[in-house]
Amino acid sequence: MKISLKQLQNRGSKRQQYATINKSMLNKLNPPDLYRFYCLSLFRNDYYYVRLRIKDIAKLTGEKEGALQDFNDNMDKVLTRKKYPSPINHPIRDFTMRSLYCIPPIEHPDFITLSYLFIKLDLSVKAKGYYIKLLLIAKDSIILLNPKELAEKLKMGKSAIENYNIELYSAGLLKYLSKGLELTPSELLLDNDIAAQRKERGNPLPKITLKSQ
Repeated sequence: MKISLKQLQNRGSKRQQYATINKSMLNKLNPPDLYRFYCLSLFRNDYYYVRLRIKDIAKLTGEKEGALQDFNDNMDKVLTRKKYPSPINHPIRDFTMRSLYCIPPIEHPDFITLSYLFIKLDLSVKAKGYYIKLLLIAKDSIILLNPKELAEKLKMGKSAIENYNIELYSAGLLKYLSKGLELTPSELLLDNDIAAQRKERGNPLPKITLKSQ
């Protein structure tokens, strides 16, 4: 799956090599929103701030913009979001309000580090988010839970889990065990030692002089 990132990078948001996800986020977001959070986190700056529009995020995930209509409300469950005015070329208005996302700090040692290569996999958004959930609960890549127990752990439907497992198995990302699953993320799951914490922040919002109406 090819994703054009040129426009995003020109807007001052540079893709990082990895994103971190805290294990405490396991059931705060559903699978698609957890994957969207991961994509958003890939574009954090050194202070863990992200400036992306909804349409930019939709391009990253390969979805239609309408699928993210509740994105900001859902992200408010796991991060701090501020609004700031951004100048636009409009006959009536001089600016519009944009969202500034502040990615939560790393919760040592309970987090995972996922490579940007994950966005290149040809999988559904739901399956990718579900796989992140599996990575959050796995121990040494092993999950010793049957489908029913896994559904209870992840607060998901058993049939949905079985469908996602098939999709991930076909992609070579998991193996079935007699009493559970073995995850095979290969180069996608990185050593947490490479993860850097945010720098000390000043005022992240741009200074913009607005015209009087």
